[in-house]
Amino acid sequence: MPQARWRQLAATPVAQDGGPLRITPAWWPSAPDDSALAAAAVHGTPVLGEGRIINGVEMVEASFLWRDDHRHGASPSVLIHLNTLTDNHRAHIAPALAARVPGTGWWALHVLLPQDALLSYRIVVTHDALPDDAGARRECWKHVHALGRPDPLNPDRLHDGFGLVSSLWAGPKAVLHPDWMIGSGASAEGTWQALSRPQDEHDRYVLRFDLENEVLTDFDEPGDPGRRVTLWCGGRVQEASCGHSERGLLILLDGNIWRGNHAVDHLAPRSRRWDVLLIDSGSLAMRSRDLGEPRRSRELLRRCLQAARRAVCGRGCRIAVSSEDGAGCLWRPDRIVVAGQSLGGVAAADLVLRHPELATRAIVQSGSFWLGSQRRGEGEGELLRWLRHRSEARSLQRPRSDQHPHDGQGLGARLVIQCGVHEDGLRQGARTVSELLGVEGALLEYREERGGHDYAWWRHALSWGLDAHEQDLGFCS
Repeated sequence: MPQARWRQLAATPVAQDGGPLRITPAWWPSAPDDSALAAAAVHGTPVLGEGRIINGVEMVEASFLWRDDHRHGASPSVLIHLNTLTDNHRAHIAPALAARVPGTGWWALHVLLPQDALLSYRIVVTHDALPDDAGARRECWKHVHALGRPDPLNPDRLHDGFGLVSSLWAGPKAVLHPDWMIGSGASAEGTWQALSRPQDEHDRYVLRFDLENEVLTDFDEPGDPGRRVTLWCGGRVQEASCGHSERGLLILLDGNIWRGNHAVDHLAPRSRRWDVLLIDSGSLAMRSRDLGEPRRSRELLRRCLQAARRAVCGRGCRIAVSSEDGAGCLWRPDRIVVAGQSLGGVAAADLVLRHPELATRAIVQSGSFWLGSQRRGEGEGELLRWLRHRSEARSLQRPRSDQHPHDGQGLGARLVIQCGVHEDGLRQGARTVSELLGVEGALLEYREERGGHDYAWWRHALSWGLDAHEQDLGFCS
């Protein structure tokens, strides 16, 4: 079995107060006026300046600008809320506040950001000054989140984990997956690094099955808002040179967010190899209830898989059947990838580790491995403890140190674990889980990205993770 890949990044440099490094960019005028700032922002914000290397990390000057919209009084408070970077110092938000440029109707915040970063952000503007400890209490910080709006000077946007629209920034050296360059229309494409992928006019998903009525009956509560469960199938199976048709099923938890980010369109180049099942979360309360309780998340995934199989078989479609499947079943467990973020990441890992008869592969992004520790965001949760106890028990039973973990007793799952370098608490849990999975022979890849708790990088890393599973499966080009 090939050795697991491991990509660990150096920490992003920050100031002593926990905020981003603040600077005065080299391009900043000595006496800026309204016309000079309008000219600087004409090509979009943040405005980038010179590059610098700090603690071995390539950084770039980034200036966020906001123009007075005359809707928030004479002295509004302007917070540049950078996903996770600002959350990390939410009990002291002063470093994220833009300052009014004297004699103008503009506010500016000048910081150094990593050149390879992918991050989303929102601008919070209030009539009254925000207290410096606005994020000390979780409920108050959620209110600040809700007050944010996309940057009107930045055309690049995405749907974030709260279902809100955020602005998107990709550093000049950020590497983007080709899946997510399709139809992006991003103005900065010329500076971003993207790998090329040939396009085929036949690459698309053509069959849709709406499964929510079958799946969610007697599962959701009577007062829950409606949500969707959708299976998308490609029009034909790729004819592979290796002698068999290659097809799998990708399950996307938090399907409502992936819908907002047009995942089915972006994954179209894979439609000959993968069908896609999107499972919406509904409200944030429903998400916490369903993904934060392992028994409930397993039941939801089991129901969705059963309904998807029945839908395809009922249609008489054999598109998902591999010619080498002796039993003729749809999507063998070793060709089902469950992908989830945060609570969804733990749900994905839990299913493939505890129930490999349903699915054996997962992409875990920023997994909340603290779940079950009784301390939100901290400590070792239930699944992590289960892995540790299993590893300790097997080490006592193993008579020889050279015995391979895949001698028939190891886990049958294959996982890609990913985390943002800005997610300090979650990153420690992700590394620990990955080390334990590596001992079991179940780790396919551990990968850190230059970002936070953020769909800005989750989108691209989803595709990197799918690439890793395809390589592990021996999928042909």
